[in-house]
Amino acid sequence: METKILVVDDEVGITNSLVRYFSLMGYDVVASNHPEEALEMIYKDNYMVVISDIMMPGMSGTELLLEIKRYNGMIQVIMMTGVVTIENVLMCLRDGANECFLKPLDDLESVKKAVDEAIEKLNKWERLIKTMVKRKE
Repeated sequence: METKILVVDDEVGITNSLVRYFSLMGYDVVASNHPEEALEMIYKDNYMVVISDIMMPGMSGTELLLEIKRYNGMIQVIMMTGVVTIENVLMCLRDGANECFLKPLDDLESVKKAVDEAIEKLNKWERLIKTMVKRKE
């Protein structure tokens, strides 16, 4: 399964850096600097992994996470934040985020590992569904 990744952060430098890194690693990745725009992109296209900042103007990353999960609970969401509070991290994990990373993202390999695990989780679900469909036939 080709998995599209959407990076959401109001800091252009962060989105550019992540898009460049994941593109070089062979992933299909795009970015948005506005959470509202990102949500529209998710509605229109099949992004199954989202990497989002928590603190953004307008819609926060936690609000975006809730909207994404309401729309499609299978979308895997990885959060990142430069403003570290236990409440933010726990809220994200409680609301369905796979991981939460602290900015600056000095260890992109750890973020890549989280993305790979999210993709593997999706692939596992896809295999299970295909097996169940075959059994019904």
